[in-house]
Formats: sequence, C-alpha cells, structure tokens
Amino acid sequence: MKTRIGDFKNYGTEETADGVMFTFCTEGENTCAITLYNLSDYSVRETVFVPEAYRIGDVYSVVLLGQNVKRLGYRICTGDKSYVDPYAGLIVGRNRWMDTTREEHEFQIYGGIAPSAYEWRYDAPDILPWDMVMYKLHMRGFTMNHGLPAGKRGNYRGLLERLSYLKDLGITTIEFQPIYDFEEMILETRQEVSPKGEMTRQVVFMDKTNYWGYGDAFYMAPKASYFGGRDAVLHCKEMIDAIHGAGMEMIMEMSFAEGVSEDYMLDCMWYWVKEYHVDGFHLLGCNVPIKRIAESKRLARTKIFHDRIPREILEGEKGRKHLFVYNDSFMYVCRQMQNHMQGSMVQFTNHLRRQNDKYGFVNYGANTNGFTLWDSYSYGEKHNHSNGEDNRDGNNINYSFNYGVEGETKNRQLYRQRMLQMRNGLCATMMSQAVPLLRSGDEVANSQKGNNNPYCQDNPIGWVQYVKTKGRGELLEFVRNLIAFRREHPILRSEKAMHLNDYKHLGAPDLSYHGPEPWLMGIGEEMKAVGILYLGAYQGKDSDNVYVAYNYHYEDATLAIPKLPKSGKWSLVMNTATEDTFSFTPIELSDQRMVTIPGGSISILVS
Repeated sequence: MKTRIGDFKNYGTEETADGVMFTFCTEGENTCAITLYNLSDYSVRETVFVPEAYRIGDVYSVVLLGQNVKRLGYRICTGDKSYVDPYAGLIVGRNRWMDTTREEHEFQIYGGIAPSAYEWRYDAPDILPWDMVMYKLHMRGFTMNHGLPAGKRGNYRGLLERLSYLKDLGITTIEFQPIYDFEEMILETRQEVSPKGEMTRQVVFMDKTNYWGYGDAFYMAPKASYFGGRDAVLHCKEMIDAIHGAGMEMIMEMSFAEGVSEDYMLDCMWYWVKEYHVDGFHLLGCNVPIKRIAESKRLARTKIFHDRIPREILEGEKGRKHLFVYNDSFMYVCRQMQNHMQGSMVQFTNHLRRQNDKYGFVNYGANTNGFTLWDSYSYGEKHNHSNGEDNRDGNNINYSFNYGVEGETKNRQLYRQRMLQMRNGLCATMMSQAVPLLRSGDEVANSQKGNNNPYCQDNPIGWVQYVKTKGRGELLEFVRNLIAFRREHPILRSEKAMHLNDYKHLGAPDLSYHGPEPWLMGIGEEMKAVGILYLGAYQGKDSDNVYVAYNYHYEDATLAIPKLPKSGKWSLVMNTATEDTFSFTPIELSDQRMVTIPGGSISILVS
C-alpha cells in the first residue's frame, strides 16, 4: 500500500481526499506498523510498516492511500505488541451488546475510521445555570422497560423516542452514564501450560456484566452497541442533534481509569465538544486534573461537574459560570431530616440555599451510586447479594429507613407514608436554590429491590421500571408540577447567593426564616420545622412571594406567616400530605398570620 507523511496535527484518524491519515504515539525504538483488517470476518488485510521518516519525537503520522482504507479496521503494532489506538474515534468488534459469539475471535476489537462529516441541524441551546433541571439516565436502563418496541430498547433509538417524555416533564439537561465504548463483558485473561509445556493465553468471559461502563474504555468512541455498530459516530451525532433540537442539553459522565494521562483526558473532552457538540461533562474520580480543566480556554463555555473542586479554583473563576460542585451532600442532609436520623436544620437550610455568583451546585435526593429515592424509604439496609460480592459492595451508610417493613409490602398505610416521603424528597430538591437533578425513574418511584450498587445488573433491577401501579402516575404529575412551579417562580432559583438581609431596601430580606414567631434571627440545630420566605421583589417587581414550610416533626406544626411590605394575600398552592397535592387555583388562607403544616410534610404558599 502506498503511503505519504501526515501532518501530525491531531491524534487518531482523519479522512483525506486520497485516503486516511493515522497519527499516533509510540515508545522506544521498535519498528512500527499498522495492521488493517477486513471487517466482514476480521481477517488481516495488510500490514503496513511506517517509515522512520514519518516520525517526529515519539509521534508517527502517515497517510495510507486509497479509498478502501476507510472501510477497514486497524490496530497499531510496535515490536511484538498489537493494540487498539486509544484515540480511535470508532471501535468495531463489539457491535452488539453482550455478544457471546465474540469468543470465536478471543473478544478481539479494532479501531475503525470515524467519519467526521456531519451537517448539524440545530445549535446547542443556551441554557443558563439557574434555569437547569437535570435528569440522569443510563442509555440501556432508561429504554429497556419503557414500553418500546424491541428495536428501540437499550439504544439511542429508544432515547430519541422518549425525548418528548423528558421535555414534557420539564427537563432541560440530560446527563448520560458512560456512552463511550467500554467493555460490558467482564473478561479474565488466563495463562495456562499446554501438555507440551508451552505457555498459552486465553481470554475467558466471567459471565458477569459491566453494566454501568466504568473502568478501562476507549473514551473518544461512542459505544457501538448503543449507536448502531459501524454507524455509531453518525447515530451519536444524530442523537445529540435531536436533543438540542428539543431545546435540551447533553452532559456526558466520564470516569477515566487509573493511569490515564491528564493530556489524554483533556484531549478526549475537547474532542467530544468539537466533534459531537456536547454541552458538559460530569467527571468522576480523584485523578481528574480539575485545575487544568477549569483553566482550559477550549472548555471555558463547557459545563464541568465534579465532586471535589478546590475552593481556590472556584473563587478564582471569571466570566461565564461553568463549574459546578456535584456531590451527595444535600442527599444525606435531606434524608437525615426526613428519616429522623439526627438531622441538622442548620445544614438543611444551608444546603437549600447554596448558590454562588461564580460557580454552582447540584442537589439531588438520590443518584446512581446508592438507593433509588423509593428505596431510601423502603429499605433500612442494602441488599446487594445478587452482585456476587457477598453484600460487601456498595455504600454502607445511606440514612435510609423502611418505615416498619423491609422492602415490598401490601400495607396501604405504609405505602402512603412512603409516597409522602417521596413527595417530600422531590419537593425539597426542586425548592432548593441549586441545580436540581432527578435520577431516572424517581419520578415514578422506581425500585432496585434494595440494591444500592447495581453496576452489574443488566436486568429489571438495573432497568427503570415504568409500571402503571397505583400512585405512580400521580407522582409523575406531581414532579411535572413541581418543575413548572420552579420555572414560574424565578426567586426560587436566583442566580445569586441569598444575603438574608434587605440589601436593596425593598422592605424585607431576600430570604428569611420563620418559626412559631416571625422573622427568626437564626436557625437552631434542634429545630424540626421552619418557614422560608423568598421575597419576589428581589427577582422583579411583579414576581410572587413564595413561602415554603418544612415540618419534620411527627405532629402538626404551626408557623408564623410574615406581614409583607405591600398588601397581598397568602394562598396555599400545595401540601405534600394530601393526595391531590397541587392546587392550580391557590386557596386563600383564612388566617393570614399563621399556617398549620401536617406532621412530616411540606407546604408551599404564594402571595
């Protein structure tokens, strides 16, 4: 095969007018070659040795001439080592999910030539941080049990089919668990000695699934089994384009394995922004070079989420807000209050209002690294035995409570109590000033049967169960109304941190606390009930005032309603203790000075 020197500009492959350019790193002084494979049967088509003249430092760049190269797979060879290019934009060989026939080829995979041409139809929507409502999902788990036809389950087609569901719910931002190409079949390499005394190597499937997709991966390639095999690049771009067309943005969860270089991480992120127009990344792990990422000019308009961002980096931010602290803090503080586990009202109210001009926060009641929201009120301990690790995996501290029966029950009173706690958890999340996030399925009380770490559960435990059982439809409508109420009352999602004083001289503080007497000077750790007033005038002269009353006592609590500078009447919009939660015609209170909140519930008032 004829060759010419490449331009060394970008790692990976790039289609040219006369062939395909390959640019890659190597180490040492071994000879270097590219082995090409027929994708019909993965047989070797040709091995092309790369001349030393095509090398600068430890980087080779070569163009293999001929249009047929675009239809082949490839691996890089240095000395006696053959490997897949970590910069490959397409991976072939595991085109179908859990394809056990791959054993015939020892589970071998290959790089593919990723086409770069795509005509984008929609620009990414400019969703401001204070307008965001996030929804975290697993591509397969979200679509497997959603009433979809077989061809749309577990892949991007199902996701496209359900975009209208998310849009109708009020979601602005979809966060995906890994959609880059990972190995879902947990494999083990065994060394064996043959009868002749020769050492042989065998790759064995361990009959266990890496369902979530964390670990070693090819981070620049969309997962072929999610996106239609060899057309994965095109279909992934089509999906992101459709998400943007629906007015939503797309966040990628990325978990780089240990040993991955910082340069490679930054290259991957820039590649997804440049080639796929992704809007942000949720970065997992302690090996993330968050300072370099925060200071990257290329990523200055890309939303970055991470659980540990040093304060000096956050406080040093300038320009457009794009850094977000994303951790479990709110989740545990909220559960401690709800489940009567030595919760602190000081911590709870602080988490409700955590916001900053320079950076943001994400609040949620449940996430993928623990119980679902329903299981948080249905199980007192984790039940991970089916994961095959003797229940040792998963978090041991969940602040969950089963309310009298561990797991499933037919007790109606218990079911109603759990539904009430669901509404409380969802309400607290949506009324918080930070960016609210829903874990997929929490809007319909999805359960994982007490498993708080279903990383290997490619079955109904790991899939979201969209079943039409009593109360689920009403809960979904409740969530939809909560999101709408948040959207219609911008004082709840102010972009600025609340000062708790009247710094604009509007007659009352921007945010104030109220107990049995109005205008509390401070919050006590021992408190279990509090009313929080958000003064609408701080958002605009025509904005409603909103009063959210939290009562975590077992019994009813009566709280003072403050008298406001301008005339107006307080009306009840919602109380979580009632089945018919939202009143679209708010009910004016007969007593404009005090309001009674049923035990263990939350009320919302407007004026």
